[in-house]
Amino acid sequence: MTTGEAIRRARSSRGLTQIDLAARAGISRQALGAIESGSYQPGVSVALSLARELGETVENLFGGAADDTLRHIAASWRDDDLSASGPNPRTRVALGRVGGKIVAVTQAAARLTLVAGGGMLEHAAHRRAEVTTFLSRDEIDATLLIAGCDPAVAILADWLARARSPVAAISLNCSSKRALATLLAGRVHAAGVHLRDARNGEYNLSPVRHAFGKRHAAVTLIHFGQWELGLATAANNPLKIGGFGDLERPRLRIVNRELGSGARAALDEDLTRLGLKANRIAGYRDELGGHLEVATAIASGQADVGVTIRVAAQAYGLDFIPTRVERYDLVIPATEMDSAPVVAMLDALNSRRFAREVSQLCGYDTTQMGQVVARIN
Repeated sequence: MTTGEAIRRARSSRGLTQIDLAARAGISRQALGAIESGSYQPGVSVALSLARELGETVENLFGGAADDTLRHIAASWRDDDLSASGPNPRTRVALGRVGGKIVAVTQAAARLTLVAGGGMLEHAAHRRAEVTTFLSRDEIDATLLIAGCDPAVAILADWLARARSPVAAISLNCSSKRALATLLAGRVHAAGVHLRDARNGEYNLSPVRHAFGKRHAAVTLIHFGQWELGLATAANNPLKIGGFGDLERPRLRIVNRELGSGARAALDEDLTRLGLKANRIAGYRDELGGHLEVATAIASGQADVGVTIRVAAQAYGLDFIPTRVERYDLVIPATEMDSAPVVAMLDALNSRRFAREVSQLCGYDTTQMGQVVARIN
């Protein structure tokens, strides 16, 4: 089915005329007619408006559903374009067409990069700031701000760029509790959390209710994925670390996450369960701000072990000992659910292709991605 046919059928099934739908989507009837006839391909903002008014996803209306399966292609490759460990079937590659042929080039799974930034702070006082920026107001309005610790936000940002979305995703790396506090202060559109209630094993609901319940602020929890949390060690686990019970070993040094992070809470919970003392663990006070930072410290030899997620360990070629499966949810205020940045994000989360991409690249369970976990207040 072509895009025009999909839109026409969806419109007809809802009893809408071209004039009705065009008015709701904020475009002319002539433009809608051209879209339905296949003579005009709309931009992302128009596509989002049409999908919203028709109660469909952009993917269903404008293609992508037929491209839901992974494709196998032949690409040009050089034997010297390999890591020191040799060819690995799971090595990430960049793809492009150079000199008329598709090439595959080894691509780092994680790396330090220079952040572009939206502007430069000139002056700040009394909760007001003066900023110099090259961004237009439309570009600022189309910026999605997400606080949390999930490295996969980079994949969301890449997805939006490839879909030619006007929305750009910016990740503010921080712990789950700090992400909630930042959201509560009205500083971001969404907060990513993975906080387990030790009393019942439930994820995220209790801390979100505690944070927002007293403010009588309505929020929605949207499921992103499930990941494995555990201990990362040097490649091949040379110290034969088997679990949390080994952390008091002499000459074993850990690197920790900050208070308020899900990883820190998991470590402290298991230390209590095993009767281990934090002050007897070398490196317990050495805190880092993210999963990739923990993996970097272990890969560089600054620590022997740390709590992180599997995708971070794999990005640096580390061994990984899983200890639990966690649910990572996005908390979104009701007041932001219809904003352009959040609508674009939710459209991605409800795309089968995006879910499969995150699953393939990160190893998350994304079968329930985009589903509403709970509405609070």
